[in-house]
Amino acid sequence: MAILSALTILYVVLKHNETYDRVLYNIYSDIAIYFVVVWQIVVIVCCILVWKKVFNDGLPKPYFYIGRVISLIITCALLLFLADKWLNLFLDDSGEVVMEKGDHILIYHPGYNDEGSYSIWSKDGPFYRKFGINIGYYSDSVAEGMFYSYVNGFADNTGITPELSKGDNTDEMSEVKDKEIKLLNKYVEITENTFPGKYQRSLYWEEKECADNNIGTVHVPILDEYGQQDLSWFCENICDWIEECLVEIPYEDAPWLYKEIVIAMPLVSESFDPSVYISDGYDRESLYSGLYDLVDKELTSADYPLKDSDYGKLEFVDNGDDEYLRGIEPDCSYISEDGVTYGMIPVDRAAGSSYYSFVAYKSDQDIPTVINQDPFNGSGGEAKWIEFINDSNLGFACLSYNGGDNALLFRTEDGGKSFLQINYPSAKVKLSDGTIYNPFVIPEKVWIEGEEIYLLAGQSPWSGDYYSEELDKYPSGLYVSHDDGMSFEYVGEQ
Repeated sequence: MAILSALTILYVVLKHNETYDRVLYNIYSDIAIYFVVVWQIVVIVCCILVWKKVFNDGLPKPYFYIGRVISLIITCALLLFLADKWLNLFLDDSGEVVMEKGDHILIYHPGYNDEGSYSIWSKDGPFYRKFGINIGYYSDSVAEGMFYSYVNGFADNTGITPELSKGDNTDEMSEVKDKEIKLLNKYVEITENTFPGKYQRSLYWEEKECADNNIGTVHVPILDEYGQQDLSWFCENICDWIEECLVEIPYEDAPWLYKEIVIAMPLVSESFDPSVYISDGYDRESLYSGLYDLVDKELTSADYPLKDSDYGKLEFVDNGDDEYLRGIEPDCSYISEDGVTYGMIPVDRAAGSSYYSFVAYKSDQDIPTVINQDPFNGSGGEAKWIEFINDSNLGFACLSYNGGDNALLFRTEDGGKSFLQINYPSAKVKLSDGTIYNPFVIPEKVWIEGEEIYLLAGQSPWSGDYYSEELDKYPSGLYVSHDDGMSFEYVGEQ
């Protein structure tokens, strides 16, 4: 009993000292569960012994009954307490270890629509310690590459110092390899100082085999791109970084350094070969265009979870909700044919942005029914409009942000129970300096014609200055979707 008590107290103390970044090894939790089983058995046995040896018929009746009742209450309380507390600890585990190497582990966290995220942990005494940054919703290959970069010690701007292979046949080979190592380290230093040092982007490294140098490996940078609104900035950053690298490490000195970068985008990742734009003389404009085209294509593809093509009629179920929602005017709304109002109600505000609940009600006097407590998936701004296609469960909504200078398009196919952000392609307007941008950043409306869904996107009311000489006005961009709004194609200006 004393040993079990001591072990129990120790485990509780360790659990009490856990933080978000430090969690006990799974093995300790597993061992603790076995201790719980033993503990439960010991408590029951002790209770039986107490009943048989102490509270027997030889005691006076009052003490006999009082003792048995107290021991029974204590036993039941202990059993219920332990079962509740320990089983909760045991079952509270949402991550799955998918890779383990040395003192590091890669954990997969299941997410919405089977899209999981990853995080990296390392040993810290009896605890796991979580690195401060999540890998996020990237593909398995990108996650594994980032994991190996941590395993090999490349995550903390420490640089890379590959060791010379033993058994080199000549001093000349050693000198060549030595030079390549210095070039590699210079490349890593410049990249580390640029990402995240200068541009505040996440950087990871993936070690790959390389037959074009004497080291035998090369380190490929994995760079974060933050979505459609980040497209122009990302391309500018990559071009500036490549130029800085080429000043210090000319392409002819180490062409194997410039053969690949990995672009980590929301939900997808893609390999990109900069050498095509460098080998015959550096061309910033073509490099920028190549990057822009690749990222724009990936971000606006229909590579999402399968959609439900049978949407059915938009239906309202009045469940009744919190009284405080009554009387709050929605910032935007849609009224169905049967008179039900579906609206985005502001329920919180911070740093100039509103946060919404998506609700439905039949009259202004009704208590709104909450359909979705967070329709914009954590994003704040100003809800501009919401539209359902032909009173079906298929709908679209717009959230502006950055003071109304940009906006996001969201899509629902279940009547608003869930929303997914949808990107649409850039109009690819080229400026005089060779850079490309999309002036149509504010989704204005969606509608259906036949089997196609159309989107009209306008310019920012504050910074939109793209003027069409042909149309003699500040135009909007027209887009068409052939897959119920999962992806769009650019049609032209109007």
